[in-house]
Amino acid sequence: MMSNGVFDAYQLPDESECPERLNSVNVSEDFSVRYPNFRALNKDALVKLLIENNVAIKSMPVSEIIQAIGRVSERLMDKDDPLRYEALDVMVPTAGISPQMAETILAGMSAGWTEKTLTELVEREFTNPKVLDSFQRIDSGRSQMVYGFTLNLTVGSGTVPGVGVTALIRALLLKSSILMKPGLGDVALPVLFARALGEENEVFRKCLAVFYWDGAKERIERKTLEKVGVVVAYGSDDSIRSIRDQVPRKTDVVSYSHRLGVGLVGREALSEDKARETAQEVAMSIATFDQRGCVSPQVLYVEQGGQVAPEDWVQVLASGMEELEEQLPAGVLSQEETIGVQQIHAAIGLKQLGGTGVQIYKGTRKSWAVIFEPEIVLKWSDCRRVIYVKPITDLMTAKTVLAPGGDYLQTVAIAGASSRKENIATSLTQIGVTRVTSFQQAPWPKPWWHHDGRSVFQGLFELIDLEDVVD
Repeated sequence: MMSNGVFDAYQLPDESECPERLNSVNVSEDFSVRYPNFRALNKDALVKLLIENNVAIKSMPVSEIIQAIGRVSERLMDKDDPLRYEALDVMVPTAGISPQMAETILAGMSAGWTEKTLTELVEREFTNPKVLDSFQRIDSGRSQMVYGFTLNLTVGSGTVPGVGVTALIRALLLKSSILMKPGLGDVALPVLFARALGEENEVFRKCLAVFYWDGAKERIERKTLEKVGVVVAYGSDDSIRSIRDQVPRKTDVVSYSHRLGVGLVGREALSEDKARETAQEVAMSIATFDQRGCVSPQVLYVEQGGQVAPEDWVQVLASGMEELEEQLPAGVLSQEETIGVQQIHAAIGLKQLGGTGVQIYKGTRKSWAVIFEPEIVLKWSDCRRVIYVKPITDLMTAKTVLAPGGDYLQTVAIAGASSRKENIATSLTQIGVTRVTSFQQAPWPKPWWHHDGRSVFQGLFELIDLEDVVD
């Protein structure tokens, strides 16, 4: 619920008690987020309720769960639906993005939550999706059932709006009750999605608890964590490490930590007639999510030998970035982000004075920067819409250049080099890359993508075997 610039960032199960005292945090000058006082919340009673109510969703056919989720997705894509209006209104201040970006993200994310898409997801992941409902014969000696953990605790990072909903959906498809703490930047969609699901079916009003709290100040007690079947955690290496330290050893932790997106531009994409189109595709990939996502390219390696040289193509890319600033404006930078950008600009200015061949192109509103560096060493900024562009003689050597970032590699987008793509991808898998795609598809992985090289359901369920008994 939202009124007068205040969003109530919580959705608790029926029969649970919300503390009268609410905490509040300002996310902008005229917008704040309210949430239950963590210490006053009876977490033991809440967890007990979620566990007891899991029986209801366990008896619900997965097809009905998918249909309910699909109907909420349709509402978010319906331009006349009040749910869509509220989602967009809250996303802008809480995620710090522009209204245009909020619409782009909502459209892209919702497309992955439709009934058709989720049906395809479970069909791809499970040979017989009915194993989600009951025992199914899988071979001559046994039947098998997929059993989601009774209670799933998900801790979001807040970097990319919508990721929390995706995590929530994965748990629901496995019929787990969910206790979710979305990150502040992703607080809007998970809370609103949970409320809308409750309107679809009362079962969801019993097995979902989605609410924000300040994870840096408040921790879930160990006795509560001992009742959780699995913990799903998104965030920095430090935050993931902190969560692992709190969780009992017997409880599995499925983690998604910081990742580095990389772009490779082949000489084939730098012909006179393709260079501009390539730049536009690359610019859109950079700008989407304001370059915050693990799928967003932070550095580009541009192959030499094309009709347009890398040092000339950066000007074309800069034009594409400026055009996008008009169509898809960046969000307002925080004070910390502003300082980071200023420091980068100052450092590049010093390099230019030294005659190093470095070039920098800045947006008229200082909302983006394209930096060309002849030095090939891997480098990125972690700032919004700031991209390093580096020349490379042959994309097949990208493996060597990217190897130092192997612990953080995941998605690599490629333009051109279609005849060499498989060989390039094969070499990149040796240093940790788990997804090679196009710049157009990079921001929007399919729901069945192998997130960090594994099934999106891995670690979230148990397989139960029912073996034949011969008397």
